[in-house]
Amino acid sequence: MRITSLHSFINFRSREGSDTTVPQFRLLPQKCLDMKPQDTFVSQPHSLNVVQLKILDLPNFRLIDSNSVRGGCLAAKSADTFKELKSAGIETIIDLRKEGGYDSKYAQKCNQSGLNYFNFKLKENMAAFNPPLTTKLHTDEFSDMMNSFVKQLGYFFNLMNEGRVYMGCLLGLHRTDLAVSMNYLLNPKEPQSPPVLSHMFIKDETNFTNKRIGSVKNLIKNLTPEHIKELCLAEDFKEIFDERVLKLRLMNLVK
Repeated sequence: MRITSLHSFINFRSREGSDTTVPQFRLLPQKCLDMKPQDTFVSQPHSLNVVQLKILDLPNFRLIDSNSVRGGCLAAKSADTFKELKSAGIETIIDLRKEGGYDSKYAQKCNQSGLNYFNFKLKENMAAFNPPLTTKLHTDEFSDMMNSFVKQLGYFFNLMNEGRVYMGCLLGLHRTDLAVSMNYLLNPKEPQSPPVLSHMFIKDETNFTNKRIGSVKNLIKNLTPEHIKELCLAEDFKEIFDERVLKLRLMNLVK
């Protein structure tokens, strides 16, 4: 049995270009008990045309929430596919691949179709997700890397809060799982519900939920007080993190 959740739509203005303070609030563990087994595509209000997106037969396509979706890389898709994404409500493509870039044909296709392109290079063996002593970077190099990563992470959170995102790595599985887990566990604005990870909808896929959580824990250890302030994390964000971890694990249980 696979457990997913029914997402309710929440509008949220990004702190970028807004005088609205990013909400910072505690989550109640009781909410964990309120999650019900529902099909991801159950009828509900969407800001995206999910039916139109499903018809496109995108690789490993899945909802992140009612305002963003995930899947595999679309670099090889035709210009018509990008126009259909735009027509269905997508505004931003987040490319998690290391080989992505702003001068790539993928980025050009996005721009020509009126879509924003953001290349957020992500991989679990990155220094940001591992203890400093286990990396080959010198102290200054590690510090510079973390400063750069945190700036991108803050922008990533803003994009996810604004929604209308198509996010994916090569296959739309492991790196995408890491990205949606990181967004759920650390974003100052709590996402609509815990993400459903790949093992819940891909047959024989290993459950890497705890591995994703461990990577984000390592990232937290690498954050300086300045990073925490830059990301607008609450003073008690570690307690909030622990509560969200519980909800993420419950969402991705396999019975």
